[in-house]
Amino acid sequence: MGFTTDERRKMLAKHRRTRTVIFFCLFLTACGGTDKSSINTVLDARNAAITARDIGIYSDLILPDYIDHGRNKVDVVAQMIHLFDRFDALDMHSFNREIHLVDDTHADCAQSYRLKVRSGDRWREMVQREELSLERTPAGWKISGGL
Repeated sequence: MGFTTDERRKMLAKHRRTRTVIFFCLFLTACGGTDKSSINTVLDARNAAITARDIGIYSDLILPDYIDHGRNKVDVVAQMIHLFDRFDALDMHSFNREIHLVDDTHADCAQSYRLKVRSGDRWREMVQREELSLERTPAGWKISGGL
């Protein structure tokens, strides 16, 4: 599917704005605030990265040594790249989020999400519940399991 130069410029501008907002949120997360607020920021940034199809930001939100059910960070990122390649547009929103702080460096989150995907003129929608694990790092909270 080819894009005109003008369409590419508009998409790049949108991605730059999205990246700026996400980086600002991540900066605030690293600078302090409550743990639950910081975790909410990370999970909201994940939604925004998926919607913006920004694999770099999505990858930055995942713990570097992520291992869950035999899958590592490379596997999880590759799965998302495949999703980005398969659909023309994505829109992800989380709701009914419950965060439980396990200790000073670990947290669990149960949330529902609605993922809408478009292929051509056809939209499809999926609603699911997920359970994620997060770990505090020197760079802030990162997703450590459940993807």
